[in-house]
Amino acid sequence: MTNSRQQSKAATIELILRSARAEFAEHGLEKANVKKIAERAGVTKQLVYHYYASKEQLFACVLDASSDDTMTTLAALEFDHMTPTEGLKLFLERLFDAYQSDPELASIATDGIRFHDSHTTPGNRFIDLGPQLTEKMKRLIERGIETKEFKTDLNPELIFVTACLMVAGAYTNRYIIDSLSTISTRNCDDMQTWRSFTADFVLAAVLAPH
Repeated sequence: MTNSRQQSKAATIELILRSARAEFAEHGLEKANVKKIAERAGVTKQLVYHYYASKEQLFACVLDASSDDTMTTLAALEFDHMTPTEGLKLFLERLFDAYQSDPELASIATDGIRFHDSHTTPGNRFIDLGPQLTEKMKRLIERGIETKEFKTDLNPELIFVTACLMVAGAYTNRYIIDSLSTISTRNCDDMQTWRSFTADFVLAAVLAPH
């Protein structure tokens, strides 16, 4: 295959993935339509199925591409030049940014969690980068414990996981927040309120009393 043909194929696949991402974000996995994905991409449905055996396989590839982008960005964060408090706050802000700057990611995240409960995907970057990010955040929190900036009785891994759940939950479990509070997860100002609250809550939980 010539370079030009390879580039054309890669461009077509990228176009299909972008179109599929938009369709899944708008309609969810169950109601998404492969024919509409093809129309969005300007290709035939047959070509979509040429590259992807099923709608579920296409969704898996969309999830893997999204997790690659997000996890690569988060795993690349460096904290050694920061205080533990600054580093933890930066991580929370960047995790929020991943969702806020990408409405499609927020929309497909809920379906993605359910999908991963019962499916494996070939390029899931959480498998590779998740442990790296966890280890990096554990070291950051442990450094805060050692310097007595953070409380000494903390479980660094559970603090990290709790922080992730508070951020992601605002997008993957909107129903609970919308039902049990006056905050609307569809309102930008309210999500800024949740963003600030999450950072304050997590830091209040870890900071040592002075």
